[in-house]
Amino acid sequence: MEVSWAQCEKEAMKIAFIALPNEDTWITPPLPVAYLGALLEQQRHIVRMYDLALREGTTPAEILSSVQAFRPHIIVIAGNNAAACAPIEAALSALPACIVLLNLNLRSAAPAQALACALWSLEKPSEPTDEQSVIFEALMDLDDDLDALPFPARHLLSLEQYPLFTPLGELQTTLLTGQQFGADSYIPRNPALIVAELRSVAREHGIHHFIFQGPLLTADAVWLQDLLYHLTTSDVGIGWEGRADYRQLNSEVLRLCRRAGCERLCLPLDARDVLESKETRAALFRLVEQAHALGITIRAQIELNPSYTAMPMLVDIAATFGLDDVQFSMAAAPTEQQRSDISIELEHITEMVQSRYRSSVSRQFFIERFGPRMGPILWRAGRSGLLGRAWQRRADGREQLSRRALARGASA
Repeated sequence: MEVSWAQCEKEAMKIAFIALPNEDTWITPPLPVAYLGALLEQQRHIVRMYDLALREGTTPAEILSSVQAFRPHIIVIAGNNAAACAPIEAALSALPACIVLLNLNLRSAAPAQALACALWSLEKPSEPTDEQSVIFEALMDLDDDLDALPFPARHLLSLEQYPLFTPLGELQTTLLTGQQFGADSYIPRNPALIVAELRSVAREHGIHHFIFQGPLLTADAVWLQDLLYHLTTSDVGIGWEGRADYRQLNSEVLRLCRRAGCERLCLPLDARDVLESKETRAALFRLVEQAHALGITIRAQIELNPSYTAMPMLVDIAATFGLDDVQFSMAAAPTEQQRSDISIELEHITEMVQSRYRSSVSRQFFIERFGPRMGPILWRAGRSGLLGRAWQRRADGREQLSRRALARGASA
């Protein structure tokens, strides 16, 4: 993207971004802000980024101390929680800097769209200062097409601190493969540019494992074939995971994905549509078996509805698929107020569902190892501690959790 002469003539400024945590428990690098940082650095400004999601428990006074040492001309506080922004803004108001608030979903898979929404949420003054104009013009420079943007400024982020790991404990980071604008509207990136960005991150940051964010990889079959071809022939030596529609996957597509470096596939599933159909369950079970045979692990994102009377049965059925990991979520409430009213209840239900799933997986392990008669008996004995601590951990489902923690610890 070209920089105008008017922007070049402006004095270089120091700009500090304060990225607030989202409500999501899954912490990922704030790529939308990183894209904005890349644009500002092209205009010769000096940018620093402070991601508070990595500083849990940090007080506003400590944030003030960190930012004060940088002595910025502009402070941009980005987050979609107004209540969380208020104390940060109050603490930083003591600094001689222009403060700009952005209502922005920092972990979004559509940075240009998110920043465009942030732009429209701002009220541009009739006579903006030079500091305000810098942010407004940078926002205006963003384009919906990711191919027109520079690579995000990952050097502004502490990528090694984000809790993203492969099943074997290797460090991962995120990369955008396109933007989703609605249920059926998306813009995929040029596969050649995706590979170029992968090579750049591997060379500059030493990270060789990626999580592809954006539309489902299977949303466009032709584009997916092109992406897999570029990944296979480029010899960048990376591994990746991405989201896909299980209905668009077969043994041939899985084989091509594995050749292209696929380590894990994430399958979004609706509990009622998938788990209540015998034919669908059989197809999903075969797909998981085929993926495992190729060395691809499968993670499922299963959406539940609190009104399901058969929810315990659905969770028990999910445990029989041989999935490597499952994340349960609840269907979103239709309004913001309703989401706020039931958020605590849904969080409690989700925790109970996750616990039941771990228990069901451990029970399935005993059945497969000792048979349908003795398996349940030994499972109950194991949970009561009669078989020793090692079997008790296996029966409680804690063995799987401890292995994940060990893998993460080894990579730290």
